[in-house]
Amino acid sequence: MTKCTRCGSGRVIKYGQTAGKQRFVCKECGKNFGVGGKYSPARKHTAVVMYLNNVGIRRIGYFLNVSHVLVLNWIKRAYRDLAYRLQNRAGASEEPDVIELDEVYTFVKKNLKDQDLQYGLLIAGEKAVLLRLK
Repeated sequence: MTKCTRCGSGRVIKYGQTAGKQRFVCKECGKNFGVGGKYSPARKHTAVVMYLNNVGIRRIGYFLNVSHVLVLNWIKRAYRDLAYRLQNRAGASEEPDVIELDEVYTFVKKNLKDQDLQYGLLIAGEKAVLLRLK
């Protein structure tokens, strides 16, 4: 079953085709998306993880063999999707907590039980959010 790439809802309907690939629209949030794009979600996730670990946009593009403009678009899309999820989460305050970097480092080091976990700090304007990436 196809799920929305923004809100994760299963309430999606077919919405035409582009270049022979099926398009969908989410009945919950209105997001228009396709399935089976040229680049895998894992590659996009890797780009965001690298960005959160202070790797430059052009360097990420070089390592992943994609355009730096495409990498920037992936990061912007990840931010928009995260902002949407933060805005629409149930029982949440209106503003995410802003934390300082030394608090993030202490939190991650104290609570790191599995070495495969990855954390990142997303800073957007005046807001900062700790992300658990794996």
